[in-house]
Amino acid sequence: MFIPLPSTPSSPKSFKPRAVQFLIVTNILVFAYQLYALYQGVSLAEVSGAIPSQIVHRYSFLPPLPNLFDKTLLTSLFLHDVQILQGGFIHLIGNMLYLSAFGPTLENMIGSLKFLLFYLLCGVLATLCYAVIYYNSNLPLIGASGAIAGVMGAHFIACPKARVRCFLLIYIISVPAIVLLLPWITIQLINVYFSFQGASIAWAAHVGGFGVGLLLIGKFQRTWFRPKHETYRIRPYFR
Repeated sequence: MFIPLPSTPSSPKSFKPRAVQFLIVTNILVFAYQLYALYQGVSLAEVSGAIPSQIVHRYSFLPPLPNLFDKTLLTSLFLHDVQILQGGFIHLIGNMLYLSAFGPTLENMIGSLKFLLFYLLCGVLATLCYAVIYYNSNLPLIGASGAIAGVMGAHFIACPKARVRCFLLIYIISVPAIVLLLPWITIQLINVYFSFQGASIAWAAHVGGFGVGLLLIGKFQRTWFRPKHETYRIRPYFR
């Protein structure tokens, strides 16, 4: 089993993934605050998690329509499972490992600010994908997985041959990103097919985020201000 490890682009040497670092620190701080709030008897997952039945509204003769301005679409992206005794911290650690493995190269390509906006947009749209599918669910959706899946989808298109360090048994090896990404998205799709609304993992949000990343990265590369490092301009395989 491949376990991704933190990575940075091989060049330029001066590059530091500021946005990735900011997101990791923010998630860790929020996790610590979640633990404190839980000690005070408050579950932030219930307060600030994205609950599909509250986000999506149903009207006569219309399909379920989501409230695009619901604040939990953003707040839920920074919350994680805090059931420490049940291994909840693995939720945070796993997400941060994947972000630190795939985020820096992408951030170097499009710039820190655009990367941060891209990350948040992927996370919000991934949450909406899940909410629209399971619009009757009262279970709060939390975690950065949808946003990180978007980063992985963008990485798949932009730089599938970029090498990612990972831990395999007792060895640290470097493999092309596609070697990690193809099995990962395949597993997500299989679980979406066989899962149900009560599943503890929001597989549909993972697939939605990955798909959003695939579709949007070209737009982020071509518009707005130019990337900081022109050497790493993204050349999508399709437009």
